[in-house]
Amino acid sequence: MGFGRSRAERSQAATASGHGHVIQVNGDGNMVCASGPEHPTPMLRLPAEPTHLAGREKEAEDVLALLAPSSRARATPVVSVLSGLPGIGKTALALHVAHQAVARGWFPGGALFLHLRGHDPAGPVGAEEAIGTLARALCVEDAMTPDEQTGLCQAALNRLADEGRAVLLIADDASSAAQIERLVPARSAHRLLVTSRHLLTGPSFQARLFGLDELEPRGAADLIAEALRHARPDDPRLRETDAIAELAGHCGHHPLALQIAASLLTTDPGRAIVELVAELADAHTRLDVLRYEDGGHTTAVQAAFHLSYQRLLPHHRQLFRQFALNPGPDTGTDAAAALWGQPRARTRNGLAALARAGLLAEQPVGSGRWRMHDLLRVYAARLVEGDSATWRNAAFARLLKHCQKLVQAANAHLHTIDDGPLPDDFRDRAHAVQWLEDERANLMALIARAAMTGHPRAVLDLQEKMRPFLLSRRSYATEAVTVSQLAVDCAREIDHPCCEATALNYLSQILPDCGRVEEAVEAASKSLDISRSRGDRARQATALTSLGAALQRAERFEDAVKAHTESLTVSRELGDQGCIGKALMGLADTLHETRRYDEATDVLNESVRHFAAMDDWHAEGLQLMRLGDTLFAMKQSAEAVETVRRALALYQERGDEHHQAIALQNLWSVSDLSAEEAVDNYQRLVAICHKVWDRALESVALNALGDRLKQLNRYEEAVAAYREAAAIHEERDEERLLLKVLNSLGIALRTAGRITEAVEVHEREIELARARGDMHKEAEALERLATTLRCGRRRLQAVEARIKAVGIYREQNDTWCEDRTLADLGLRVRDAPRAERTRAGYTWVLANLPSNNALGEEGRTLAALMVMQMRAGHVIAAFWAWVTMIKCLCRLQDEGVDEAPWQYIRTVTQLSKTSLQGAHPFRAFIALRNRFRRPTT
Repeated sequence: MGFGRSRAERSQAATASGHGHVIQVNGDGNMVCASGPEHPTPMLRLPAEPTHLAGREKEAEDVLALLAPSSRARATPVVSVLSGLPGIGKTALALHVAHQAVARGWFPGGALFLHLRGHDPAGPVGAEEAIGTLARALCVEDAMTPDEQTGLCQAALNRLADEGRAVLLIADDASSAAQIERLVPARSAHRLLVTSRHLLTGPSFQARLFGLDELEPRGAADLIAEALRHARPDDPRLRETDAIAELAGHCGHHPLALQIAASLLTTDPGRAIVELVAELADAHTRLDVLRYEDGGHTTAVQAAFHLSYQRLLPHHRQLFRQFALNPGPDTGTDAAAALWGQPRARTRNGLAALARAGLLAEQPVGSGRWRMHDLLRVYAARLVEGDSATWRNAAFARLLKHCQKLVQAANAHLHTIDDGPLPDDFRDRAHAVQWLEDERANLMALIARAAMTGHPRAVLDLQEKMRPFLLSRRSYATEAVTVSQLAVDCAREIDHPCCEATALNYLSQILPDCGRVEEAVEAASKSLDISRSRGDRARQATALTSLGAALQRAERFEDAVKAHTESLTVSRELGDQGCIGKALMGLADTLHETRRYDEATDVLNESVRHFAAMDDWHAEGLQLMRLGDTLFAMKQSAEAVETVRRALALYQERGDEHHQAIALQNLWSVSDLSAEEAVDNYQRLVAICHKVWDRALESVALNALGDRLKQLNRYEEAVAAYREAAAIHEERDEERLLLKVLNSLGIALRTAGRITEAVEVHEREIELARARGDMHKEAEALERLATTLRCGRRRLQAVEARIKAVGIYREQNDTWCEDRTLADLGLRVRDAPRAERTRAGYTWVLANLPSNNALGEEGRTLAALMVMQMRAGHVIAAFWAWVTMIKCLCRLQDEGVDEAPWQYIRTVTQLSKTSLQGAHPFRAFIALRNRFRRPTT
């Protein structure tokens, strides 16, 4: 008996015309060997190409680049492996690429699709059976042993390579490298494309690895829309783009889930998309909804996940389930080790095993941060619910303890007050800040989960330790308010009034950054009431200080001074040096804010002496810098510089580089430095800020550095500084500050002659201002764009930009800015003879033009501008206004506004009548004669 073919399989072979053989291979199709029996020639066939492959264009091009004939001349691996979680679309991509490659003539020998059933419940195809299938497809005679069969297949492939007939082999759903090692062609003319849920590697198996992730949001929505369009081109649900995008989001942009959702919609044309979205909104039942049954055949996302889960080792299954107990978007290796209760090295190996199985991904690679797809997380959460509550609570408690320890260590690095040793969990301040940035979303989710699952004391502890970091960045104010409110609720839950008063006190400090000043006053007042009712004088002093700060933000300065004064009195009665210092700081800030500089100076001097006596050098330095600002405001520049120098020396003596940078910034703000000195100093400040990871101060220093470089005409360096500052503001979601730096960057680029880049920056500025709803900033940015366009000799676009700015200013009733912009357009309505008369004429023309013409407000402005420029004799400016209006008309025609030409003709007619009214031909003739008359002595 020949090896590799059972009796049933041999019975399927039949003689075809031309002495060929017809062989049924795994139900995928007929393979016909069309030549004679001595030298049979394979004719290989692929399954049909998938109908929809939205969102995989880039991946398809990358794989095709490895299959292209040009790649075979390079040292390109013969084997490529497409890997990813179940249902991610590996097979669809492989078939699409294969059909494309064959259609382009890259594989004259054909292509063969082998389904290896790596995750089939009935078991995978063995290595011997796989090589037997390949042998039959190549019309190779049976052999006695697997090695002989492999040798015959390689000989057949080599013969095809010599004939210039390259072959593409596709091994679908492989479960291990051993399953496909015998299929690897020996000659580089051929290619083997493998799909697998696992990362297939091995000492004797070298392959190019392609990891597939979920689709981008747009590609995911396109996949659903294309399926609906393919089934019914006139489906009215195609217009519900927002609902389709939301549906794709609930599917986690996962291709299999998207296909199931599309099938549920196409087979039920009366089903509204919003109904399916509502069903998928509940994460607990989402996997039950993503299930499609057709004639006894069921396709389900959960079933695909379950096959991969069952192949895991028992301890890896446990790690997979526990991973879902972390509520954040990703999990660090140390946090996973705390959850699992295992050493870090073993945890890393376990996470790597889950990643090889396609159930996890390290993003980015080497970062130690692991991410699970949203649907997989839902699946894991459902599995972990089957474990005992005691086991789950123990794992979650370990995670809480781990995070509390690290947050405390990071906080110690951020706010070094004493000279004691710092925790060795982090190398330095920059490392601690980076960890907090990376873990912020996880920590916020962890606090919320702890509040819901009965860990109120952990919530109070984490909230207190996270507060300084959250307060350091304005964009985190909303999150800080959320966790503070959770802390208030948890304190009430455990009936602990002291903790409630403290949490309300913290809440009052954060609410003003969210614009909720009155709520801050209310929270501080409640904290004060609780402290007074319990006779807690220490917390009463603290609450009074917070109340004073909130009242100051509410601009109730007299009440703020009273609150700080009362806090100072209570603190002195208690002899609490810490509270005395805080009360002095708050009182000094309020007095400085109200410009009562003499009183503020006295209080600041007292606070400096107070902190020096306490040996609190950190607070002493801060108060010295505040005193320097106050002295500078009092025009005492020399004393201000000397005071800030004292603060700088204090921080230098203690080796606090972070506050050295703050002191340097304050020193240069009160010093009269030359531009050259300022550049050197700000470069030094940027370096220090970058080292200690103070991104906020670094952006301030970069902005100041760019300004000084611009003064020295070093525009290229200024552009680089502004770009770095803009990157920091984008990273920190500081849109207001980003707008400011984009303004400076655009001007610097224009001055440097880089017009195209300057235009892009101004357009970004306009887009950002519009998104923020800041119309005035948008109009100013449009003016800057117009100036840049004019420098680039793009006059028409410049006129368009300024006309848009005019419309915005008119809408805001900002006459001064409108007149300035009109003057830039050539209409002298400011600081010119007869300016008032010109302005009145412009307004009169606007009032007499039809308000509903097709050209809209932009066209009306252009028309009025053109009339008044003609009447003023500014022919060139009127010409550009007319050309811009024609361009506007053409654009409307392109957009399908059929009424635009007729409306334009009516507008021109109206303009003709308007321009003739009030015209004085004799005066115009006299003015023209006077212009060309030869001057007399």
